[in-house]
Amino acid sequence: MKRMLAFATLLGVLSLVAALVSSTASAVRTAKIATPAHIAGVVPTVHGPNDNCPPSGCGAGNLINHGGPVMTTNKTYAIYWVPGGYSIAPGYDTTINQFFTDVAHDSGMTTNVYSVDTQYSGIHYTSAFGGSVTDTNPFPASGCPLYNGLPECLTDAQIIAEVDNEINANGWTRNGTNMFFLFTPINVGSCFDSSGSTCAYTAYCAYHGTTPSGAIYANQPYAFNPNCDVGEYPNGSANNADPTINVVSHEHNEAITDPQLNAWYDAAGYEIGDKCAWTFGSRSGSAGAQYTNTINGHNYFLQEEYSNSGSLCRQSFGGTGGGGVPTISSFSPTSGKHGITVTITGNNFNGASWVGLVRNFAQYKSPFWTVVSNTKITVTVPSAPLGQSKWRVKTPGGTATSTGFFNVTG
Repeated sequence: MKRMLAFATLLGVLSLVAALVSSTASAVRTAKIATPAHIAGVVPTVHGPNDNCPPSGCGAGNLINHGGPVMTTNKTYAIYWVPGGYSIAPGYDTTINQFFTDVAHDSGMTTNVYSVDTQYSGIHYTSAFGGSVTDTNPFPASGCPLYNGLPECLTDAQIIAEVDNEINANGWTRNGTNMFFLFTPINVGSCFDSSGSTCAYTAYCAYHGTTPSGAIYANQPYAFNPNCDVGEYPNGSANNADPTINVVSHEHNEAITDPQLNAWYDAAGYEIGDKCAWTFGSRSGSAGAQYTNTINGHNYFLQEEYSNSGSLCRQSFGGTGGGGVPTISSFSPTSGKHGITVTITGNNFNGASWVGLVRNFAQYKSPFWTVVSNTKITVTVPSAPLGQSKWRVKTPGGTATSTGFFNVTG
């Protein structure tokens, strides 16, 4: 959730919002975690008070432009701080790097959550990955009290010091469009400060902010943890990366739209990702390996981001309320019995929420379909009447109906 600018202002906002929603428990939610002035976008734990936002978003209304700069383009860097005696799962770092690379590859497309950002202040979905580094230098002495049996606890000041050290060591540039993600290993905690009152896994799963030296950064604890993980691993559970990638996306999108913490957030202080925390929308794939985005051919389970257009959480945005209008170009086979699998090809299929057959005004939803990619869906023939019907696909971007007929034979 958004940092609180002043305690008195916070109390006023909370009182106002609480009054507005007192009659509806599922309505507007207000920020619960007070944060330092340089920190924002705190991802609450899965079972925290602000998890599972409704489709209309947590917080208070649409995002408001507070006049600060945005990242019209962006470049990401990954820092993995893994000293001797600590570890990450094999493939954890390479899968996260793959995600950054894929986000960069699909720049300009309207088929994933990063396209939602483009409705704010002239942001372009233009991303680049600047590379990664692994630092094996020892951790400093814990700056915050140890908790939950963890052997190390880093304060935000210690996180910032590491970010600054790696920026300097690698000759990277601090500016308004570069962002530095710091990843810590298994069994490492972190807290805002030495008091240990607000910490990873108990209050948050990640956050972003700005350093005193002017760097845009994110603290990314190892999110393969029951309090930060919803159990979907489209890239395989062995590498532990998918839960962290989800909260990376949350922080990245928030920094794009609010890098200096004075640009886009709502009346309750919620940023674009906060408003949709732990809200995933339409899913594809099998249980345990579900995904919501296909980016450069790889599947990811990412939360939705908030769209002022329509005032709801979305997985994509094409400028007209969706991720581009879907189209159906062909399907194969062209006839068959109930229950067989048909492959539909076309475009803008990501986020498909309905796939099935239509005849005149009657619709017959398929019991199962998989969005293989943005251009391909496999679907089971539903229990439609015998004879000719057309295939239909519905997504956030619109509805596509085939021109050709599929003949149901039994």
